[in-house]
Amino acid sequence: MEDSPDQTVHGGDRDVLRDLAADLRLILDTAADGLYCIDRDGAATVCNAAFIRMLGFQSDEDVIGKKLHAVIHHSHPDGSRYDVAECPIYRTARVGGSAHVTTDHFYRQDGTSFPVEYWVRPILRGGVPQGAVCSFIDITERQQAEAELKRLNETLERRVEERTTQLLASEALIGTFFQHSSECHAVLVEAGDARFRYEEVNPATLQLYKLTREQVIGYTVEEVLGAEQAVGINAFLSACLRADAPYRYERAQGTSVVEAVATPVPDEPGVGRRVVVSARDVTEQRRLEERVRQAQKMEAIGQLTGGIAHDFNNLLTVVWGGLEQIRRHIAEFPASPAVTHIERARNMAFQGAQRAAALTSRLLAFSRQQALVPQILDANKLVTDTSEFLRRTLGETIALEAVLSGGLWHTFADPNQLENALINLAVNARDAMPDGGKLTIETANCSLDEAYTSALSEPVEPGQYVRITVTDTGAGMDAATRERAFDPFFTTKEMGKGTGLGLSQVYGFVRQTGGHVKIYSEVGEGTAVKIYLRRHVGGAAEVAQKPAGEVAHAIGVETILVVEDDDALRSYAIEALSELGYAVLAAADGASALRILEGNRVDLLFTDVVIPGGMNGRRLADEALRRRPGLKVLFTTGYTRDAIVHHGRLDAGVDLIGKPFSFEALSEKIRAVLDRAGS
Repeated sequence: MEDSPDQTVHGGDRDVLRDLAADLRLILDTAADGLYCIDRDGAATVCNAAFIRMLGFQSDEDVIGKKLHAVIHHSHPDGSRYDVAECPIYRTARVGGSAHVTTDHFYRQDGTSFPVEYWVRPILRGGVPQGAVCSFIDITERQQAEAELKRLNETLERRVEERTTQLLASEALIGTFFQHSSECHAVLVEAGDARFRYEEVNPATLQLYKLTREQVIGYTVEEVLGAEQAVGINAFLSACLRADAPYRYERAQGTSVVEAVATPVPDEPGVGRRVVVSARDVTEQRRLEERVRQAQKMEAIGQLTGGIAHDFNNLLTVVWGGLEQIRRHIAEFPASPAVTHIERARNMAFQGAQRAAALTSRLLAFSRQQALVPQILDANKLVTDTSEFLRRTLGETIALEAVLSGGLWHTFADPNQLENALINLAVNARDAMPDGGKLTIETANCSLDEAYTSALSEPVEPGQYVRITVTDTGAGMDAATRERAFDPFFTTKEMGKGTGLGLSQVYGFVRQTGGHVKIYSEVGEGTAVKIYLRRHVGGAAEVAQKPAGEVAHAIGVETILVVEDDDALRSYAIEALSELGYAVLAAADGASALRILEGNRVDLLFTDVVIPGGMNGRRLADEALRRRPGLKVLFTTGYTRDAIVHHGRLDAGVDLIGKPFSFEALSEKIRAVLDRAGS
């Protein structure tokens, strides 16, 4: 009997349904993610091949129809097992709720465990929960991120490409992942003339753009982001299609920096070429990279300038000493034109040496290699005293005003270096006001919060600070000048009018003290330099004064052991100390010095900090004191090292005379150390 028309239709429906079921089964078993569905009672209704493999089953017969906890054994992050009632999958199937992503540990049939990330979404019929659908990813490799960071970065483009392919093959399957990704994802299609139109975006992209879905989908890049942004983005996407390969680029989005990867989608007949763009906000990462670059630049310049200063100070000590010897002995010659010329030449040379010594001192300040002697300071008093000096030196065309804050906190800093910093700033301000103007020095208490310090290009601790602000009404600086203002030898002054080290010295001193310095300036609006010094918590301490009438004797009869590897410096020190009446022994390294110490009387060890032979001056002094308790020690150096200076401060109980030193300074320092009571 022939089939009725209705029966023929129904038979066709069955064929269609059978084909659809086969296609669905093929899609499910092809998917890389494990898929699993349960009904409201927790019994499994659907699973795919990936799920079966993931949990170690043989076939779907081991899963279908079985209750959730007979199939999936999983635990809290702390390792404790879930109760049935609190299981996220079962709870979603029973009571519904929005789709969400969860991370758990699952157990295979052989008892081994592995971490998974899965999303679970309720199956609703008429708004009533009928079950839940889950998609699982084994995230074992993801949790090896640190060890595998390089490999993961290399596979990022592959993962994006794989997800794009999955999107084209089964948009419904990966829709949840697309919607909940923390990265920005967008699908764009060619719109002609190297223009692109948005076909799909995820919520993270809309959040970045600060737009709604209706304002993006179907519109071109020009219409969404504006013509200026579109020029660059369209060029990047076109380059991606030309290369037919993933293409990385960066762009600005408002105040943010966005790093993106554009991946071409395989061609489809009758459809313009598509590009999938995955992006993330790297603003913070770029800021941290800039901080590292800035710190490395300043560190490299500091090491260079410190090394130069060290070598120059050694040379200057010899030059200075030779010129002083000429001065002391020239009086022994009868007056003559030749002697007058020699004396004049000597004075010019000595002035040049003094200027060179000042330059090396500024280099050391910038490179944070000077030995600071910090004290508890009342910045108001120091500003007052410095202002009186500046009023006498800046000239009548500069009006100076000191604005002092009541109740100003104490700070802990080297007063001489802070005074030098204020003088440098005042001189810079004077030069910026050639026709006169106003200079204001202001003090205040302030706090730097973490939001401010974290945005700086150098590490600064948040907390309470004493702020000293030096403001002028001069020409001001443009942005390029502000960026380089602290670089050594950078100056906008004419040749011969400045060294470019004034602000560098200020910067180095403040940073070595643990503070912060900031320039605020605009062309034609003047300049304000703000120095922030850490607040000292505690009472003020009086600076010890030398008792009246106590004068160091210039001449001595003690024995001094000089340790210096530079032959010229060692000869100069021997000659100067001998001229002062001391018996002098000399060594070029620590081992030789200790041998001399064993067989001779020595009253004072005078040693360079940096000496060869594997034993620096500090280690030599420690060993000498162990052998000769009570031995007096005086260090000298062209720049500081960690041997006697820590955190920018001279170690307690350490005596130091910096290079270059004069004959008089050496005489007074040696005598002061020898005459000091105690060991």
